[in-house]
Amino acid sequence: MSEWIQGTGHVGLSVADLDESIQFYEEVLGLTVSTKREKDAFIQLGEADVLALLQFPGGKEAFDEQARPRYRGKAFTHFGLRAPNVQAVFDFQARLQTAGVSIVKEAYERWDGASFYFLDPNGHTLEYIYFDPTAEAPA
Repeated sequence: MSEWIQGTGHVGLSVADLDESIQFYEEVLGLTVSTKREKDAFIQLGEADVLALLQFPGGKEAFDEQARPRYRGKAFTHFGLRAPNVQAVFDFQARLQTAGVSIVKEAYERWDGASFYFLDPNGHTLEYIYFDPTAEAPA
């Protein structure tokens, strides 16, 4: 770890509709908003990480015109949410599919664990990933 940088602190996402985004992150993903203000909300992810949802200035129309991701899950820009094990990756994907969430890359096992990619209501790509710290890279 760098002597200057001690972790991420938070990830901030601009959102089209703060209330809709809060509903998705709470009801669909099962996370809890720790703080909500007029134009932002904060969700604790683990002990030290925070996801900040930031209402885009000008609301949904301005967000759609100026900020909505254009590639809708086809670009590699994303952030990952940590899973407890491989089976959880497949189980959580099934849960999200039942809720109508757009899956952009189906769950798959890989040499170091398993993951899948999905979209939030704003078009941001998220990965749900289990990383096995004991896995050894194939030769």
